[in-house]
Amino acid sequence: MIISKELKYIYLAVPKTGTTSIQNFLLSNDSSANKNFIKIKNKSFKFGEHMTALEVKEILGDHYTNFKVIGFIRHPYGRIVSSYFFYKKGAKSWAWEGRENKKPTEQKFKILYAKITPFWFWALTYPYKSNIEYFYDENNNLIVDIENIGLFENLEEHFKNIYRKNNIAFKDNLPHKNKSKHKPEDQYFKNLFFRKIISFKIKADLAFYNKVALKRQNEFKS
Repeated sequence: MIISKELKYIYLAVPKTGTTSIQNFLLSNDSSANKNFIKIKNKSFKFGEHMTALEVKEILGDHYTNFKVIGFIRHPYGRIVSSYFFYKKGAKSWAWEGRENKKPTEQKFKILYAKITPFWFWALTYPYKSNIEYFYDENNNLIVDIENIGLFENLEEHFKNIYRKNNIAFKDNLPHKNKSKHKPEDQYFKNLFFRKIISFKIKADLAFYNKVALKRQNEFKS
């Protein structure tokens, strides 16, 4: 995650939503931005890479309300497909460059499981972490302004729009790197029975995605 002391925003790094591109961009274009760390009134606060809004709030305490929390979500089908191929291809990312042999045992197991398991079975058994978990508290209350949640599918447009609404402007456009190489996501859910089971499994997350998508759609109409 990225936190900016001067511009007063927190970027939540929700996995599989262009996080590498966004974090690199923010660090390059905001001199006050820090990754997973901030110092406020001589007190240091440290964060994990993919912490939820609730986890960040618990660490920052009263300071949390001084920041605009920004994040992006991806269609649940897309997140499932992207996660599967991420592990199937060895979970290659900037985090493990040059030290593949030092990946945690849990990470190695996830890689092995994806490599030996067909997609449909993996999707049914994988412990899916929803978009909802990153933006809601334990009482199912949204603790991030929905105005500050964008869609991965419209990443550059929504990124620019959300930051502009928070009176933050950048000279350069957001690049999108590390694009997954696989068939269109819908192709993996052609079987209607399988699609129905998956849709039931991620029902709440689909509803949340549609809620944000509708908000963004109405925003651009107005």
